[in-house]
Amino acid sequence: MTDHFHPLTDEDINQLDDLLATSSCGDDTFDVSMLDGYLSAIALLNPPLQDESEWYPYIFNEEGSACEVDEPEIIKRLIRQRLREIKAFQAQRQFYNPIIFKIEEDDGTPVTNAEALTALEPWATGFYNALAQYNDRVALTEAVEAQLCRIHRFLQLDDQDPDYAQNLAIREAIEKEHPVNNLEEGMIEMMQGVIEIAKLNLPNKPFSRATPKVGRNDPCPCGSGKKYKNCCGKNA
Repeated sequence: MTDHFHPLTDEDINQLDDLLATSSCGDDTFDVSMLDGYLSAIALLNPPLQDESEWYPYIFNEEGSACEVDEPEIIKRLIRQRLREIKAFQAQRQFYNPIIFKIEEDDGTPVTNAEALTALEPWATGFYNALAQYNDRVALTEAVEAQLCRIHRFLQLDDQDPDYAQNLAIREAIEKEHPVNNLEEGMIEMMQGVIEIAKLNLPNKPFSRATPKVGRNDPCPCGSGKKYKNCCGKNA
């Protein structure tokens, strides 16, 4: 049976971000970019979580305690909708567009240099929050750890962490060997890691396609404006 769904529109994403900001738990609640990273990791878990009560409350605070929000049913519907979309793309081993808010200059001009990569930090933070919470559901083989580096490189390192110097050295080695120069390259690097982890951690199983397959000459779903074969499909 095909699991029908409608991808979130830009309007849906903005509405969800606004509603998450109404949480009585304040900054403990994810913004929509952190949420998207969190859901991307939840979709990778094996065995999967069987009930949304096992993960949903932790979107609002790390204890999973109750928070008040405006329009809770709309929030839940949009989150479910996005998770289904992510699962569909991961099952197809196909890139999808992570929800990222671009960094802008004071005059509203998008930052286009390496500084733009800081926009990936909230997504990567949400992803690693889920991995830390459910670390028994991702087999940390050497192959998986190598792919996790493609996401971890966009996290902000804590200089108070006892392992800071070691982590910084690893980060610098990765960045020297595999440089990423702009936001588009960073999104591709991050999504390559996610899809490779999906291949490694999730069993192959039949899947009824919920969205049309992206053709080699179709516009890339990441929104770059390039053809899929020249963007996210370059290494697929």
